[in-house]
Amino acid sequence: MIRYPFDIAKVEAAITALDEKWLRKARQRTARFVALGRYEETSAIWSKVKPVFMKLQHDKCIFCEQRLEGGPYGPLVWDLEHFRPKSNVAAWPNATRHPDIAYNDLGAGSETGYFWLAYDLRNYAASCKVCNTIFKLNWFPVGKARATAATIDLSTEDAMLCYPLGDLDEDPEDLLNFVLTTAVPKHQAGDHNLRGRVIIDFFGLNKRDHIHRARAQMIGSVGTLLLERDQSGSSPQILTRLGEPHIPHAACVRAFIRLWDDDRQTALKGYEACRAYGFDPTAAPPRL
Repeated sequence: MIRYPFDIAKVEAAITALDEKWLRKARQRTARFVALGRYEETSAIWSKVKPVFMKLQHDKCIFCEQRLEGGPYGPLVWDLEHFRPKSNVAAWPNATRHPDIAYNDLGAGSETGYFWLAYDLRNYAASCKVCNTIFKLNWFPVGKARATAATIDLSTEDAMLCYPLGDLDEDPEDLLNFVLTTAVPKHQAGDHNLRGRVIIDFFGLNKRDHIHRARAQMIGSVGTLLLERDQSGSSPQILTRLGEPHIPHAACVRAFIRLWDDDRQTALKGYEACRAYGFDPTAAPPRL
């Protein structure tokens, strides 16, 4: 998970280019929800703006960083995610859905959810269907009392999840790090440690073999370029771009490059393990 720049004026301009009436319709619907005190509509319009967020995120899931189909066919495989659920919120953790997650209750449920944010562009992100419909769904863990109206400052909730678009929230890389393909909290204790652990567990970032192998393949490719750099004394031009936001699993790649520069011997061992795991379905997961 990484941070992406978010310029609201540019986002609104891109949406207007898709549908010049969308912003006006969104304001009208929001006013109606606020008057009702709940989310209620028979036909939603937020999917119309999905391509804007896909492009903003370089066709990468906002949470797990895997790359999905882009362009005209992309919207078929993406969800436009409401970061704070629009209509109702379930208490988390859920003993049935998350039997192996042991946390104290992180926020009571809400029958009305964050209805006033249903069409707030700062509450949207594009996500893969696994992250949205299996892991995210209608949960939103918070450390303190849940906001129930537009007049309440959302920062008082102590949200456990992190919103990666713009600077409304902390930089995800200040909360999460990677040890090879494994996501770990960046902080060893305290509130930041808790938040990092919740994010990792909430999205199953270490449980999905497909994601582990994709990270391992990226480390295998990056490690080969790092070896070439060290042996030749010159840096391949592509290496300078491998930590940029458009790269799949950029946070994992950045963490591995830091490891290589800090502890080359350990990184070499990890590189070999990742090469084996990434391309051999019988290989064991990489460990330092």
